Formats: sequence, C-alpha cells, structure tokens
Amino acid sequence: MAELVGMMAAPVVVTIVLLLMHGYLGGHVVRRGVIFVDIALAQVAAFGVAMAMLFGAEHGTDAAWFSGLGATFLGAGLISLTRGKRGAVPQEAYIGTIYAVFSAAMILVLTQVPHGGDEINHLLVGSLLWVSWSQVLKTALLYGVLGLVLWWAHNRLSLISLDPEGARAKNLRLKRWDFLFYAVLGTVVTSSVQIAGVLLVFTLLVVPSVMACRRGYRGWGRRSLVFVVAVGILAVFLGAVASWFLDLPTGAAIVCVFGVLLGGQVLIENIGGRE
Repeated sequence: MAELVGMMAAPVVVTIVLLLMHGYLGGHVVRRGVIFVDIALAQVAAFGVAMAMLFGAEHGTDAAWFSGLGATFLGAGLISLTRGKRGAVPQEAYIGTIYAVFSAAMILVLTQVPHGGDEINHLLVGSLLWVSWSQVLKTALLYGVLGLVLWWAHNRLSLISLDPEGARAKNLRLKRWDFLFYAVLGTVVTSSVQIAGVLLVFTLLVVPSVMACRRGYRGWGRRSLVFVVAVGILAVFLGAVASWFLDLPTGAAIVCVFGVLLGGQVLIENIGGRE
C-alpha cells in the first residue's frame, strides 16, 4: 500500500488540480454548446509540441510548452472568429474542422520525427504516472493565476455563455471576450495535454459538467462545483487504483472510469423515469 501511495500520489494530485480548472471551464463549454472545443485546442497544442520536436526540442521542455502555447493561441483566434450572429453554420462544424486538420498535421509532422509513433501515443494518453511534484507545483501556480483572470471576467463570460443575445444588447464585444476565454482555455490545455494527454484533458472538461447538467445544476453555484469535483475525484481515485493493480495506462484508465460513471448515471436516470 505504501508503494501504491508513493507512486500514485503526484499523478492523483495533479489530476485533481487539472479537474478544478477544467471543471469550471467545462461549465462554459457545455453551456455554449461547443463541446469539442477543448479536444480541438488540445490537438492544436499537440501540433505545436510536435513542431517543436521536429526542430529538436524534447517533449515536456519549455521550448515544447511555448510552441504548444503559440499554436493554441492561433487556434483560439480561429475559433473566436467563427461565432456568427445568425448561426447559419454551427460553430461546432468549424471546431471539428480545426480538430481534423491539426490532427492530420500533427501526424504528418511526427512521421518526420524519430520514434514519432511513440510520441503520437504520448500526446494522446499523456504520461501521468511519471509526473513530478515540481510539475504539480508549477501547474497549480499557473492555474491559480489563470483562475484570478477568470474570477475577474466571470460575470461577463457567464452572460456570454448563458445569454449571448443579452450580452450583445449590453454592447459586449463577444469576439474579444471569446478570444480571452479561448486563450485562457488554450493556455490550460497546453499545460494539461503534456501531462495528461488529449483524451483525458477532453474528458476532464466535458464529462463532469455534463453529469452536473443532467442533475439539474445550473450556472456555477456551489452545489454544481461540489458535484463536479466530487465526481472527478471519485473517477481519478478509481482509475488510479485500477491502473495500479491491473497494470494499465493511468490516463486511459481514468477516462474509462469517467465513461462508466456517466453511462451509469444515464442508465439509472432512465430506469428511474427521468428524461
């Protein structure tokens, strides 16, 4: 048991740090209806990391991080420009296109990198098991700073997420605030994807918030956030334990546990007659 705690403590703590930030951002993403924006930005960040590796940088270095961040800001700018007043083309169509194009571009780049196949797998599922306490601290400090930015902008971002027409009536510049939101989300994703991988980053953002919405929690109230954090901690703990005893990749195990919890919630609610 002591060996389990020693090996899994840092991965579990850093995943909970990721969960706290992604849980808040996920509320905006779900209510905006741009469900795949996180995985699209994660893929853009992965492309940026791949470009850094093409020019000799190592995965997890500052050069790879800044390259991923620059690429993510590009993606954030592209996505913020796709919000239309009439909605003739759903924004998800643009987001899906960005995801597909940058996924293909990442594969093309990594085919030119030694051990590129291993790096593709690394960017998808992360390297949670090998996270260090220094990475945990750096991630927590960065997310703390970004949390202050989100606290300052919370009221305006919430209005845009819940009532964009009302935000326009108050003369808020939606594309500018959208860029701020996606830039913060992109910065978070850039850090998260190198630790947890694209799949777990997407899952942390979307699944807890979807489960909270199914429970009827609205907005970003205390009950909603407590539910998101509680579900996330349960999934992280169960996934970490399963990965240890069954010798499975930690990130992939946690993603699957989240899927089981969401599927169980849907099944129970349908049996109970809830729509």
